[in-house]
Amino acid sequence: MDLPENELRGYIEDNGKPMWTAHNNHNIRYFKEEDIRMITNNYETLLGKGAFGEVYKGVLDDNISVAVKRYIHNVKENFAKEMIVHCQINHRNVVRLIGCCISENALMMVTEYISKGNLSDILHCSEISISLETRLDIAIGCAEALSYMHSEMYGQVIHGDIKPDNILLDESLNAKISDFGLSKLLSTDNTLYTTHVLGSIGYMDPLFAQSGRLTSKSDVYSFGVVLLELITRRKAVVDGKISLIENFTQALVKRKKIRDLYDVKVTNENNLRILDGIGKLATKCLAMDLEKRPEMKDVAERLRMIRKAQYQSQEKVLLFGWVRRSKQPPQNMVPADKHFHQNQVLKAEVQAQKESEVDRDVYDVTVVSEGSERLYSFGSSQGIELQKLLKASAEVLWKDKYATTYKAVLDDGFTLTIKRLKSVDLPDVPEAVFKERIAAIGTIEHELVVPLRQYYYSKDERLLVYDYFPNGSLASNLHGKNVAPVGWETRSAIALSVARAVAYIHSINAATASHGNLNSFNILLTGSYEARVSEHGLKTLVSAPTLVIDNNITQKDDVYSFGVILLEMLTGKSPILTDEPDLLDWILSIPREHWVAQAFDKKLLTENTVVEELVQFLKLAIHCCDKNLTLRPAMSDVTQQIEGIKYFYNWGYTSTKTMFRAGPIFLQGPLYQESSLQVVSEMAQDSLEEIDFWTQLPACRIC
Repeated sequence: MDLPENELRGYIEDNGKPMWTAHNNHNIRYFKEEDIRMITNNYETLLGKGAFGEVYKGVLDDNISVAVKRYIHNVKENFAKEMIVHCQINHRNVVRLIGCCISENALMMVTEYISKGNLSDILHCSEISISLETRLDIAIGCAEALSYMHSEMYGQVIHGDIKPDNILLDESLNAKISDFGLSKLLSTDNTLYTTHVLGSIGYMDPLFAQSGRLTSKSDVYSFGVVLLELITRRKAVVDGKISLIENFTQALVKRKKIRDLYDVKVTNENNLRILDGIGKLATKCLAMDLEKRPEMKDVAERLRMIRKAQYQSQEKVLLFGWVRRSKQPPQNMVPADKHFHQNQVLKAEVQAQKESEVDRDVYDVTVVSEGSERLYSFGSSQGIELQKLLKASAEVLWKDKYATTYKAVLDDGFTLTIKRLKSVDLPDVPEAVFKERIAAIGTIEHELVVPLRQYYYSKDERLLVYDYFPNGSLASNLHGKNVAPVGWETRSAIALSVARAVAYIHSINAATASHGNLNSFNILLTGSYEARVSEHGLKTLVSAPTLVIDNNITQKDDVYSFGVILLEMLTGKSPILTDEPDLLDWILSIPREHWVAQAFDKKLLTENTVVEELVQFLKLAIHCCDKNLTLRPAMSDVTQQIEGIKYFYNWGYTSTKTMFRAGPIFLQGPLYQESSLQVVSEMAQDSLEEIDFWTQLPACRIC
């Protein structure tokens, strides 16, 4: 197929618009060859070469770095097919396609630039230390991307060339799958037969090579090889011989020998069970019986379970960094406070979890006085003594880039939540500055805000002490497994409580006060599922786009984050765990008339749900997430709008029991707030327009 430039563009666009248009990435840019020359500064920085051609680094007008893949062989059909497949995939662990050049004899693809290069170079051509935790995260990222491609897209995508060379790592070592040159887009029986078998030696499924039958299980096989490389840090192919799989399979029969293959830098007593688990999973992926290979969604779930086991085995210890199981007494000193005397010897009982048993050791720890290192309390609360905290056992609830959150149980059974900040959070911050910042958090007193009870500061440790909420976070209740479904009445009440809490925080100082870390993980639920906002003032993890630019947290950023939380409650999708690149963009891609069918969480669409109420909340969420800061409402106005919506649909709304659930409006009390009155007025008008629309339809059955 030899298509001229204009027809090639049409071919890409037409074939890239299947039934799942709402989910694909058609906002690709078309560049001219002269544009590419400017972007790459005349192809100045070569990133790499391959059989396909060369990759160069470039910079767009907005200073965004990109990678430009320049094809040597100008086979337009192959180029177009790769473009069509790649533009269907929107996932955080897949390299993002930005655009292409289709000029004559200058076929090029422009993607996001991934700074750390590929996994193969890092594993086999560098001395970079990679922890087992990071390797597991890389595996999970790739598995989730493949699971999405295999099971969650309308048409199944088979990558066809999964290997470490095609797994790129960003600055934080997050995995990004790249190179879709051999990928196939399937839409019928999810199986493809071909006589043109292509792949990479050592990674290509032998069954595919023998039969020409390509299925998602071919990717599973290749991923199994990647898992082996991650835990052994050995190449799959050495001098043209596929040695790693053979050696690992043989060692598996002799159980003790298999551990000799693991990378010695991550092989220790704590990690052996984790390595064994990954190794067993890899062998299942490599099974020569196609039916015995797991699906990628099952592989991803198994890896997540392994990671959870790793957290529990390594972190169910005492809170302080010096409390680690070892044969020697800890070298660090325990800080003294009012309960200890200088140079007193403390018997510190250290608790660690080793497989299924709990070992206890007693060490002599010298207590030294370093001035003000102690637990500080806020308000009238006496707080807990440092001695009790030292003896508390801690179970990891979750980890993120900035901190680890623990469930801490004291000897008397009292339970607390402890947030242990990582050093990247507040590097080299003097104690006086830290106290000033933490005081602003500790002085917040509101019934809907989780109070900061105590804190600890030293050069190496910063701990925050909060109340423990057994029902967990909004995120865990929306997206966790084996949890009771949260109905709309509860979700809308949570939304109102969060809005009121954030509005209160903003009222402290209209110019500067903000939460700065508002997300569903930081909304905790009481025993009766009432919301409490936590972690006010801590560095944000997922935040409004403006933070990426200037890192200046504003109240309008909180409004944006609140809008995302509304979207999360309405759709049931997590903005962090979802396979959509951006929850807001996904919502905006759905036509309004399809919101009910496509956007809302199916758990909310019960016979008692007033769909119009969901629509009004969705409109508000979109308004809060407006890309233009100045157009986002203030949180006080958001609160009043939610009150107006709930008043209209719950307290002052009368259903006539028709299919439209509409009827005369009876307000049971005056609306004192002007904005609430405006909301009710607008909704009333919307209802009248909808009724008018339906009643003017021809006399036919509406099902």
